[in-house]
Amino acid sequence: MADSQYPYPPDRFDDEADAVSFHGAHRAELPFWRENLLYIIVIGAAVVMLIVLLFLIGGMGGNGDERADDPTTTTSAAESSEAPAEETPEDAPPAVEPDLTTPVLVVNAGGINGLAGSWQEALQGDGWEAVDVATADNVQQEPVVFYRDEQDADTAQALAEQVGAGEARQSDEYDARVTFVAVAEPGAGAEGEDGEEG
Repeated sequence: MADSQYPYPPDRFDDEADAVSFHGAHRAELPFWRENLLYIIVIGAAVVMLIVLLFLIGGMGGNGDERADDPTTTTSAAESSEAPAEETPEDAPPAVEPDLTTPVLVVNAGGINGLAGSWQEALQGDGWEAVDVATADNVQQEPVVFYRDEQDADTAQALAEQVGAGEARQSDEYDARVTFVAVAEPGAGAEGEDGEEG
């Protein structure tokens, strides 16, 4: 078929051209993959490189973690073995030093003349600064240390350990911040208590 813009009337050559399916130098249409071969190669190479890099990073990360775990585990084991050694000395003495300026009332509950005064002298000799004395209405068998406020709990416990009164107890029975109910002479201990019973 002649070109519509062709200025000359059709002739026999144009008729022959119409009869032929291909006009001029024709090439077969390239497939999609051949037209974009360069892009496909680049994308494929990038994907392969990405997989290789991920594999290498994953392998290196695993080795790094294993190496990091070993020192950490060793350090943890070392710390755990050292921890009891550090804590043991701290548990032996009182957790907090007693406040020797805390007012202490010594109550004679052993029925022994001068018992409270003896403890007053002993405690003042140990550094307690404010020690008063009183006498209980009834004789008791066991020494005990009382404290009124929680803030004096550590000081009361330190005093209880010093005089052999066991665990300090919180009570509002006495007006003093810390009260020591004594039943035996200083240093007498169990023997003094047995002597009182006899």
